[in-house]
Amino acid sequence: MELQDNTKMFEVHMSHSRKELLDIIRIFKLPITNKNDKNKKALQSAIVECVRFLDNIEPEDEYFFINSKEELIEYLQKQNPAKTLTIKEKTEVMMVAKKLIAYSRYGYFLLPQGYMDAVDVYKDAVYIAKFPEIPSVRKAVELINKDPKLRDKVEMVIPRRVKKQLDKRKAVKQSAIPLYVKRGEFILSFD
Repeated sequence: MELQDNTKMFEVHMSHSRKELLDIIRIFKLPITNKNDKNKKALQSAIVECVRFLDNIEPEDEYFFINSKEELIEYLQKQNPAKTLTIKEKTEVMMVAKKLIAYSRYGYFLLPQGYMDAVDVYKDAVYIAKFPEIPSVRKAVELINKDPKLRDKVEMVIPRRVKKQLDKRKAVKQSAIPLYVKRGEFILSFD
C-alpha cells in the first residue's frame, strides 16, 4: 500500500521554537525518528512531511487545543501565539520588569527606581502584565501585588499552556525533595 499525499505543501512559521516543535511531535504522536538529534530546520521539514501523509490526528484539548489535521497545519503556518513580541519590545518589557523587581526588593521606595508616585508603578505593572509567558514579568507582578501602597492588584491572565508548564515544574520540584519527619527527643552536642 502506497501512502497518499493529499495535503498541499506548507511551511512551518519560524516563530515556533525547536522545543515547541518537539512538544508537537510528542503530543500528537508524530512518527518522526531521531527527533532529539535534529535541529529546528530539520524538525520543521520532518513535521511537514509527516503531517502531509497523515489522515487525521488525535484531538488535543490540554496544551495546543487542536482538534483536526487542518487546525494543526493552520497553527504551524501562523505565528506562534506565545511569541508576539519583537526582540526590541521584549527587551523593553524585560527592563520594566527588572525595574519593578528592584523597586519591590528595595522596600517599595519610589525615588531610587525613578518613580514619582504609585500610579507610575501601577501603569508599568499593568503594561507588562500583558506578557505573562515571560518569567520575569510573572515575578515582577507577584512582587508588585505585595506593595502596600497599591490599592488595586494587578491581574495577569496566564495562558493555559504556560500554566501547564508551571504546574509540571512545580510537581517535579516537589517530588524531588524527600522529606522525613522524626519525632522524639534529640540531643545535639557541638565540639
